[in-house]
Amino acid sequence: MNDYYKMRYYKTRYLFLCFFLLAQLAIGQDHLTINGLITDAKTGETLPFATVVFVGNESVGTTTDFDGIYILDSKWGTDSIQASFVGYQSKTFAIQKDVKKQEINFQLEEEGFTLVTAEVKAKKQRYRRKENPAVALMKKVIANKDNNRIQSQDFYEYEKYEKMELSLNNITEEFRQKKQLKNFQFLFNYVDTSELNGKPYLPVYIRETASEVYYRKNPAHEKEYRNGIKVTEFDQWINTDNMSLLTDRLYQKIDIYEDNIFMMSKNFISPLSDFAGNAFYRYYIIDTIQYKGMEVIDLAFMPVNKQDIGFKGSLYILNDDSHAVVKAEFGVTKDANINWVNDLLLIQEFEPQDSFWILTRDEIIIDFALSKKANGLFGKRTVMYNNHLFNKERDPAVYRGTVDIIDADDAFKKTDSYWTDMRQEPLSKGEAGIYEMADSLQHVPVFKRTMNILSTLLTGYWSFNQVDMGPVGAFYSFNDVEGFRLRFGGTTTARFNPKLQLEGYAAYGFRDQKWKYAGSLLYSLNGDFNKYPKHHVRFSYQHETNFVGQKLDFVVEDNFLLSFKRGDASKMLFLDTYLAEYLYETNQDIAFNFGFKNQRQTPLGSLSFNTFPAENPESLVALKNIRLSEFKAGLRWAPNQQFIQGHNYRSPIYNRSPIFNAEYSFGAKGLLGGEYQYHKLYVDAFKRFYLPFIGMTNIVLEGGKVWSNGTPYYLLFIPRGNQTFSYKHRSYNLMNYLEFASDSYLSWNIEHFFNGFIFNKIPLLKRLKLREVITFKGVWGRLSDQNNPTINKQLVQFIQNSNGQVETTTLRSKPYMEASVGVLNILKFGRLDLVKRLNYLDAPNVPALFGSKGLGIRFMLQFEF
Repeated sequence: MNDYYKMRYYKTRYLFLCFFLLAQLAIGQDHLTINGLITDAKTGETLPFATVVFVGNESVGTTTDFDGIYILDSKWGTDSIQASFVGYQSKTFAIQKDVKKQEINFQLEEEGFTLVTAEVKAKKQRYRRKENPAVALMKKVIANKDNNRIQSQDFYEYEKYEKMELSLNNITEEFRQKKQLKNFQFLFNYVDTSELNGKPYLPVYIRETASEVYYRKNPAHEKEYRNGIKVTEFDQWINTDNMSLLTDRLYQKIDIYEDNIFMMSKNFISPLSDFAGNAFYRYYIIDTIQYKGMEVIDLAFMPVNKQDIGFKGSLYILNDDSHAVVKAEFGVTKDANINWVNDLLLIQEFEPQDSFWILTRDEIIIDFALSKKANGLFGKRTVMYNNHLFNKERDPAVYRGTVDIIDADDAFKKTDSYWTDMRQEPLSKGEAGIYEMADSLQHVPVFKRTMNILSTLLTGYWSFNQVDMGPVGAFYSFNDVEGFRLRFGGTTTARFNPKLQLEGYAAYGFRDQKWKYAGSLLYSLNGDFNKYPKHHVRFSYQHETNFVGQKLDFVVEDNFLLSFKRGDASKMLFLDTYLAEYLYETNQDIAFNFGFKNQRQTPLGSLSFNTFPAENPESLVALKNIRLSEFKAGLRWAPNQQFIQGHNYRSPIYNRSPIFNAEYSFGAKGLLGGEYQYHKLYVDAFKRFYLPFIGMTNIVLEGGKVWSNGTPYYLLFIPRGNQTFSYKHRSYNLMNYLEFASDSYLSWNIEHFFNGFIFNKIPLLKRLKLREVITFKGVWGRLSDQNNPTINKQLVQFIQNSNGQVETTTLRSKPYMEASVGVLNILKFGRLDLVKRLNYLDAPNVPALFGSKGLGIRFMLQFEF
């Protein structure tokens, strides 16, 4: 299983890679920041949910929080602002345009009438849940939600049209006149203005999908069959599958009636949550109004703690015994502990269908930016539903399987007439022009150069059309054995041949003065080798070094930053590996792989293969090398699995479904020089749990067993040590390489992310938007007598250091354990962990910090919302 936070890195990487113009947008344009307090002029009591807008540009505005405080921050201000609140007279103040930060407080006078259904008393200084009519109303809404939602039906189906659009925002006149954009003036013909916050934006990416959705209540399952997909393509720079996946993850299907709403990889508590809604939110009845011929109650809500990950907004609730939600408008507070999001608006509209309500339109707009004052991206998703059909059961095969979304084979090949028929509303001028504009952009030389530079910086590969050179981060590295190391390599792209991928590299160590090299050939049996699901064969040869106890893929990611290691990091192998692999992935989230490996292993550095031969048990002999022949078979089951495709590996995007892996290996003695026979079985399971209020927990369980007699200890199970200063999720961060060996083991890894639950309540810390994480991991194992070098002297012996101490040992009668507490989101990019090794402190080379043995600090970079 790949590192969880690689996924976070690549998610952000591809989002910003898609838009080269983002690099040109100005960071320091002038902003106008106005803040203040809105109160009742007579009583002095604060007015929550009052509206503040710029006069003449009413789309740019905000609302007060439950303390009556507002902050209006925009570069699109006018010369005055207006405050309004239901039941009060509006008031306007002039703005000093030359003062970039100013405070304007409003004291509003009551109107000369009282609302019939809801009388505003403005008792806002202390919120009470007991005898609060808003809380009582929400309890009725929650109690009736199962009757009102469409899932109350046994079967339903409908047609769905979805439009996902990404745009550059803040397209100012100053930006248009930039010298770098003189060849791109044709782009500005497509500029439009956002209804979210009045910012002008330029659409640059669009994806349309046309689907049929089928639902069955018992057993519950909803399947979406995507018949048509139309997407903006940016040729070789952007992986279309990755882009579609990222937009799917950022804009997942949202059901406001669920307890938890997943968006931008965050778990938002719904204001309609049975369990947590009343504790997490404050509710206020604002007014009773007419909406589409219906009398509805306008109920506002906001998180108790403005920095917690939750929504603010309003619900239109039908004023009758059904208490159905007619319309929902969700946003986020400006203080919410979410990165890269300046603004958000979610709108859902419902219409009655017999005794329940159906969602007819779903729209969400997100304003992404690197900081509050930076330019960035608009992401807009619009979904429309029609032709509903209820209580018609389809063939069971329609609902069968774990995959929720299935794409038709010809989904990307639909004609223009097909899309004209399927669109439930026509594209705007800007949207319709995106496809043509993208094609035009790719013929502009400066665009090509800019995209190539960004691609190199963000992917680590330098593109030469049919060949990509890299990874750049591995061109230079160093270690205790090879010294200064240079490496150069690359891989062919689908432009060279979509079914054939060639890959290779060469490296040279200046201390050991030896060349290392590798090459592989991959042939896809399923079209383009980048496409999912994969079906391919691969043949490779590798002449390369490897740290024993550090898990590495075929292409060694010898990144410069990972060259810095603590302690003795000189136990290495020189490997000559011939490998043949077969991989087959089904559409049902099951993957099979089979392989054969023939490998010669030569000890390098301080590693040695010492043994006492049977014919001379008193004489220590060093073996020159060991040869293996191994067959391997693997199975992976990951319901609704999704990946970000990189050059040499794929990083999974985790969801609420578990992931299971199993792998069996057989060592064939006598085949092509193989010296050992063994059977090895490995299994692991991963599951993520979302917990209301307090974040999410990742749990990984592993286990394995080797059946053998006399297999060298380092070929058994070696727990993943980590001698770098970088924090690694699947490794033991204060364990040395090759410190323990077992032929059977069990391990656990528990990591809980609080998402700011604690720090958001500490005044000095909450402004930094830091987040907390704790981990507890361990491994227990045993080494049977027939594989234990301390019992059988004819086996390859454990390594001893210069003091005669054995550096590799068994786990004896207790598991190895370590725990950590960490801080995430340091300057939005960093994670710092204080790690404590809880036992085996008497072992050699145990790291220490501040005089405390088994204590260390580890750091890593990560990108997340």
